[in-house]
Amino acid sequence: MPLTGASLEIVTSREPHSVRVGGMTLDLERLTYATVVVMSVLAAFEGWAQLSLLGAVAVVASPVLAVCVAHVFSEALHEHAAHQRALTRAEWVDIVRRQVPVLLAAVPPLVVLVIGRAVSIDAEVDWAVAEVTGMVTLMLLSAFACHRAGLRGAKLLLGSLAGGLIGLIVIVLQIVLKPH
Repeated sequence: MPLTGASLEIVTSREPHSVRVGGMTLDLERLTYATVVVMSVLAAFEGWAQLSLLGAVAVVASPVLAVCVAHVFSEALHEHAAHQRALTRAEWVDIVRRQVPVLLAAVPPLVVLVIGRAVSIDAEVDWAVAEVTGMVTLMLLSAFACHRAGLRGAKLLLGSLAGGLIGLIVIVLQIVLKPH
């Protein structure tokens, strides 16, 4: 079914990316992007065994925080240009509020790292579990989006697996492209 001008506007506007999950508004596009960024950093980073828990937390949290700040900045620039005036305090707060859920992308790998360190799991195993957790997160985000789109059965499963495949591609690309 070809997209008409009206349906294209609905698909490409910013609001449809946001969905309510458990009372929280999430931007699936940005959450997915932040998850891929974390996975890329985890795949490219060397020296897990030498990191303290605080250092490992910084490696995971820093790129997600950077993505969040970058989105606040880019959205503020867009809003300034669109409104052709300085933003009000309420508009700034709204922009920041919309970006804070992106920080959720750091939660799954942080949980893995904290549990791994607490039970003395080898750092390389901890890293691998964090990467697999990222793949599973992408599968869940994809499954959620597919379910919201009305996909069921095999199509829902294929859509979910596509999210995991994207995660696997990210890991493989980072490993292949990493200088050895």
